[in-house]
Amino acid sequence: MKKLFLLLTISTFIFCGCSDDDKDNGPKTYVLNLPSYETHTLDLGDVENPIDTWSSSYEDQGTTYTTNYFQTLLTDNSKIFEFDCISSDSYGFGSDGFAFTNCTINDCPDFSVYDYRAIPKKGVSSNTYVVVGAAGYKVGSNSDKEVSIRFKDNENPNKTEDYQVKGLYVTNCVYAYKSMKEGSSIFSGLDKFEANDSFKLKIHNFDKTKMVECDLAEGTNILTTWKWVDLTALGETNGLKFTMISTKVNDWGPMTPTYFCLDGITLIED
Repeated sequence: MKKLFLLLTISTFIFCGCSDDDKDNGPKTYVLNLPSYETHTLDLGDVENPIDTWSSSYEDQGTTYTTNYFQTLLTDNSKIFEFDCISSDSYGFGSDGFAFTNCTINDCPDFSVYDYRAIPKKGVSSNTYVVVGAAGYKVGSNSDKEVSIRFKDNENPNKTEDYQVKGLYVTNCVYAYKSMKEGSSIFSGLDKFEANDSFKLKIHNFDKTKMVECDLAEGTNILTTWKWVDLTALGETNGLKFTMISTKVNDWGPMTPTYFCLDGITLIED
């Protein structure tokens, strides 16, 4: 009994010694700090000055249609988190990349085509949260880039830095939720989830050598709240990448819209 009490005492001391409250010697914690917008906004970055642009074209009945794409960078208020944002002049927010938004109402003009709103209608600690498209297409003028979140050096924003990722919050967007809950007309309702279906999010370290899996839907149990995902298994990394897997697929790929929302990424620096 005395040995058990001694072990518990030592364990408690070790735990307290490594807590965030030890400001002098303990690890530093950085939490995603998103902008507060005065109006309902879908922030796609500075598309007037993108870091990369490219185009794709197709012909239909003798007419050529061209879509121009833009890659911009979004950063949170702390300047530690850097997000790739991909948008186009034809469709707005793209199928791969990140956007910041505080849109919570049905008639938000930025969601006139697809409803990327988070089901909870706000972020974890504020109205703003991150919309994520994770179809897995390569992007860029040479089609050789994977969109990602990069972690920047706290003292030098021109450099990336390795951190221990404590975790983040995720939830479904309205677009994906409606597809799974009700089915959509584009797939004649075949995308509606049944008991054996699933929608999974895979969160990778930057080099994609480690991965944590999270369920966004299991059968007809579809996530509608913010869910904390522990990412300590990823070890130290200088960024994150995402892929999504649905059991509802056809010959062209997943019928479930490959979008979700995230917030509250928390990093630990020793």
